[in-house]
Amino acid sequence: MRGIVARVGSIHARAGGSIGRLLVAALLFGTAVATVVTASTGALFTDSDSIGANTFSTGTIVLDTSPTSALVTFSAMAPGDLATSTLTVSNNGSLQLRYAVTSTTTEATLAAQLDTTIWDEAAEAVVDGVCDTTAPGVVLYGPADLGSTTGTNVIGNPATGAQAGDRTLAASASDTLCFRVELPLATGNAFQGLTTTASFGFESEQTKNN
Repeated sequence: MRGIVARVGSIHARAGGSIGRLLVAALLFGTAVATVVTASTGALFTDSDSIGANTFSTGTIVLDTSPTSALVTFSAMAPGDLATSTLTVSNNGSLQLRYAVTSTTTEATLAAQLDTTIWDEAAEAVVDGVCDTTAPGVVLYGPADLGSTTGTNVIGNPATGAQAGDRTLAASASDTLCFRVELPLATGNAFQGLTTTASFGFESEQTKNN
């Protein structure tokens, strides 16, 4: 019996030794963890700043014309008659713009017979804000048809983006345009008693990023 007890005791002793080693390892691991935690919670110098009032606003495209209606009129025209009128186009917005003009008429026969010329008053020999009856050497349109029932581009092209003939206006700038409409002296009897009305449509768009 003593021999059996001795072996049991020996086994117990070895088991006790293993538990001791486990306890020591656990204590060492706990110490290491504690060391790591202590290192990661150390104090740091910090600072912060902010930039406020980051405000954004959109610009405006505002195209105004003066007069706003009845630009060129002439009743009971006879061959050889002509009418000239002055139009001011202003950019009252905050962005540079480009604009184009389209002429749409109520009928096609007389509209095709009326010779129309458009020019910048700045191209005249004397720039006084009043259009001459005679066009300068450089014009924006014509002499050509007054317009058409489907619309005729008389200055530039209203398609998006820069097009040939488009006019550019800086913010707060203006153009003085001259419109001259003439019934040619050679006009025949087929054009008697006709009436046509033209509507000049002004289309504008931003130039920036466009």
